[in-house]
Amino acid sequence: MILVLYSTDPQMARHVAMKQIRKDFPKRDEFNYISLNMELTPLDELAQECSFLPLGCDRKCVLAFGCSFLAKTKTKLDEKESRRLLEYLKNPDAFIDLYMLVEADAVDEKNPLVKAIMNTGQIKGIPLPKPEEWMEYAKQYFAAKGCGIEESACRELILRVDNDYGRFQNDLGKLSSYANGETITLNAVKMLIAPKIEEDTFAMSNALTRGDVAKAMAIYKDLKAHSVDEIRLINTLASQFLFMDEVRYLDLRGNSSDEIARELATSRKRVEVTLSNLYRIHQEAIPRILEELYECEKSILTGNVEPAFAFTRFLANYTIKKSD
Repeated sequence: MILVLYSTDPQMARHVAMKQIRKDFPKRDEFNYISLNMELTPLDELAQECSFLPLGCDRKCVLAFGCSFLAKTKTKLDEKESRRLLEYLKNPDAFIDLYMLVEADAVDEKNPLVKAIMNTGQIKGIPLPKPEEWMEYAKQYFAAKGCGIEESACRELILRVDNDYGRFQNDLGKLSSYANGETITLNAVKMLIAPKIEEDTFAMSNALTRGDVAKAMAIYKDLKAHSVDEIRLINTLASQFLFMDEVRYLDLRGNSSDEIARELATSRKRVEVTLSNLYRIHQEAIPRILEELYECEKSILTGNVEPAFAFTRFLANYTIKKSD
């Protein structure tokens, strides 16, 4: 059996795969189960693993995650590297269950590997749950753990996890442990669950453009209390300043707030807040800020500076720049 599962959230696809694997392979060991990270594993190695029959077992399961080579991409698949895997996919072993997980909104139907799988296996998309489905799942989860959750607390939880299934699962466990049989309140969610990072970085970018670095530092401190990842924070903050640049361009072109909101698929209120902030900074400030964020990220990724120090230094340097 060959089954490809794709989703924009890799944890969703993995959850579906593991649910079936646990059912079909309740007793897994090194002889009948192997998991491969295809971001690090050559395609030849995957094909080879699928050719090894299980020892002392009726069937064998191979879980290959990170199969980006099946998604739509500008990079052409290397025929030489993929030849052996392609041969296997055309004629798979009946005693091997191969699960391939793809982080994408679609697979590439023109890809020779995908074409082979369409003939010999199955390809399924795993959509993200709808808001009401997240809510129902959370309520059922807490009921099974012997605790309830307030309606407002449940809505706030769904808002904060922001369609991140892996984080959702972790936060459910965190809240149920904290509740210890009691009803989970809105205050408990606000205290234990990190807020949606996009909202906080929007507030941070607003504070910086107002010159209120103390407010930006306070927001960062709150995010650190929830173990924020600085690289993700830098990238999200950079996106906020890029958004500001797009708003500035459309505003100079003569577009109204409603027109800008429609063009950028956002709310009119966010556009108007951004325009108000843009009047406080020079046009050349945004490229400079983006360059400083890039340098901040580089210093972290190269291991030269600790993440927290690097980002705090960025904010401090921003203060100096604003006062010059």
